[in-house]
Amino acid sequence: MTTVPSSSNSMMPWERSSASSLPSLSAAGSVPRAFSSRHFLKLIEDTGKVGFWSADLRSERLDASLGLYRILGLDPASEVTFCFGLDMIHPDDRAAHGDPIAVLRSGQPISREFRIIRPDRTQRWILHLAEVILGPDGAPSQGMGVVFDVTERHDAMNALMQRHDRLNALVAATASVFWVNNANGEPTEMPQWMALTGQTHAQLQGLGWLDAIHPDDRARTQAAWTTAVEHTAPYNTDYRILCADGIYRWFNARGAPVLNRDGSVREWVGVCLNVPGRNRYGASTPAMTTATPPSPGAVPIAAEETLTAAQVRAARGLACLSKEELAGLANVSVSTLNRLEDAESPVRPRYETILAVRRALEDAGVVFTFEAGAKPGVREA
Repeated sequence: MTTVPSSSNSMMPWERSSASSLPSLSAAGSVPRAFSSRHFLKLIEDTGKVGFWSADLRSERLDASLGLYRILGLDPASEVTFCFGLDMIHPDDRAAHGDPIAVLRSGQPISREFRIIRPDRTQRWILHLAEVILGPDGAPSQGMGVVFDVTERHDAMNALMQRHDRLNALVAATASVFWVNNANGEPTEMPQWMALTGQTHAQLQGLGWLDAIHPDDRARTQAAWTTAVEHTAPYNTDYRILCADGIYRWFNARGAPVLNRDGSVREWVGVCLNVPGRNRYGASTPAMTTATPPSPGAVPIAAEETLTAAQVRAARGLACLSKEELAGLANVSVSTLNRLEDAESPVRPRYETILAVRRALEDAGVVFTFEAGAKPGVREA
């Protein structure tokens, strides 16, 4: 089939029947303006993303718009056979999309996406939509179609999938559980948690997931999660999980809120990281009497120099710091300070939290004393 190129002086078949213009303005003194469909066609095609064609299916004549020539990367002054257009389809897509003219001649419309390889060897994705017009005898007579260049959409989708695949690979390599919760903190997608613990989806709803946490860790874990949700803050805590094989294992759970543009929480996402052979929390004792072991590389505090709740309260008063001011200096939350100053709090402090608060108070001019035979105290530097 021969393709007849369109020129700036030619009209597509659907343009020839459009000699009418937009209605004249009725306001007094207004000047009528006329726009043909040709003007609108040019406006659309100048985007470089769309082209049109029409074909007499019986005479095998194809008329293509300039926009279509641009998408295909062809010279509008040249004549090409339709077979050449078929040859432009990517080899991997050719079998699946076949001969569109044969489909149209059978009376079927077309809606397909596929790749083409242009004469300059560049690759583009196109979306091809076409309809059949029946002749007086009821047989397919003409075909009309539009072609969109959708390469940018496919590139964006591929980039998104690549980021998704990278995230999945990272999670698979580092985490035992990936979880997603609603904006209010309620569990939604936790298939890996269910596989790890043996809990059903119904069992983990609400705070049911806490049933898989060691009884000694539940109060602390619930307090940490509730605080994170209430303050839209990152979540980071350790606890023991009763796994499906009946063995408790230590995990570090981390999560963060995913925010909407207005700052509201869309959902929570997080991971549970296995901590093999590491017991970061001992038996349940008053919160300030035993610190969590330090992370690798941290400067340790001697066991006998662990801060007490009374020391934190006294040191903050001696330094004339409000809870908000101390929280800002130590880069912790006010709710964390409330727990640190409450000797009866069931939430045990992290070593890094105690160290950050201690250093902030020492920088403010406070010295902590740990003398043999005396209670821990504070004094000015």
